[in-house]
Amino acid sequence: MAKNKLIYILLASFLALITSCIKDKENTIRFSSWQSNPSEKRLTDSLLHCFTEKYPKTKVKFELIPGNYSEKIQLMLGTHSAPQIFYIKDWLAPSYLRYDVLQPLNEFIDKDTTFDLADFYPQFLEAFTKNGKLYGIPKDFGPFVLFYNEEMFKAAGLSGPPKDWAEMEEFSRKLTKDTDGDGKIDQYGFVVEPSIDKLMPFVYQNLGSFQDKDGNLTVNTPEFKEALEFYYGFYEKNIATMPSQVSMNNTEEVFGRKRAAMLISGGWFLPQLKDQFKDVRYKIAYLPKGKQMATIAFTVSYSSAKENHLKAETWKLMSYLTGKEGMKVWTSTGIAMPTRKSVAIELGYIDHPLYKYFMGSVAFAKVFQVDYNERWYTITQSALQAVFYEKADIQETLEQMESDIKPLRIIK
Repeated sequence: MAKNKLIYILLASFLALITSCIKDKENTIRFSSWQSNPSEKRLTDSLLHCFTEKYPKTKVKFELIPGNYSEKIQLMLGTHSAPQIFYIKDWLAPSYLRYDVLQPLNEFIDKDTTFDLADFYPQFLEAFTKNGKLYGIPKDFGPFVLFYNEEMFKAAGLSGPPKDWAEMEEFSRKLTKDTDGDGKIDQYGFVVEPSIDKLMPFVYQNLGSFQDKDGNLTVNTPEFKEALEFYYGFYEKNIATMPSQVSMNNTEEVFGRKRAAMLISGGWFLPQLKDQFKDVRYKIAYLPKGKQMATIAFTVSYSSAKENHLKAETWKLMSYLTGKEGMKVWTSTGIAMPTRKSVAIELGYIDHPLYKYFMGSVAFAKVFQVDYNERWYTITQSALQAVFYEKADIQETLEQMESDIKPLRIIK
């Protein structure tokens, strides 16, 4: 009898433990993201620690997805197993918004009098808005700016960065040199790559676009063609190099190893300069002006699945992460810029020697989004590679690119 009683007590304890674990799991917010570098993981841990200290009763489980992030999130949304909070890249947002899988956030924002949506730079909110409803809160942003090698500029008799397209080409010629006299170029003025991301600032500067306000493609237009001809012209005229031409992995490495004097990149390059390329004396400037000032800015949202039994708890975490306190923690290292005006001011980024160029770019920065199936990107990259690597005719390439992308239109 005593033995049976002991078994009963053990069984009851085990069932209580299992029930407790299930209940605990059901009341835990799952938060998922990718990791660009180890410092981002440490920053995420620090941010979540600050949150749990402030809200000890709200439990959060961080789930890192190191590769194929978007594909895995979409799969989890389709199989009803998505985390409560996850990242969405700006250029992928139209694909998500096509389906009714994300939680509109307006009802929570309207009830939260402390959140202050007007504090955000508007173009980053618009990136995650559809039919007046907001489906993601932009956590940060990073625009393209111009990095230039101060020593190379000084040696070429250049006192500051190029201000417009004409100076960009002129400076690139002056900075392209055979430094050791062996008949081969050792230092290029600029480093380029066949990437739509790097091309689009020039398209916008030339009053062009990828698509119009109604979503119709505008890649086969004089404005787009002129921008591509200008950008490709640096490589064609041998005053710019590509990473593959100098046996390097990316444009940042080319600049860091002093094979190019100018580079288009973002704030994510700053830690690499500090850690790997300490001897590079560099400065930052706005991208040179075309017919207008323009750059593209990347942003990522915190979004939530519509299928979510912890909506109130989810908003508590999301509002902290994108509130003034959480955003200050997240952007305090300067790798990414705050999407809240007040946080940028509080951190001193508006007048910072380097960050002021990132923050100042907001005035003319565009969020690059495409209302077509994600295959548009592969098609575009292949087309640009044909121009750069195979010297394909630009007009014919743009005509074919438009023809290939058109059937991929997302019907909203």
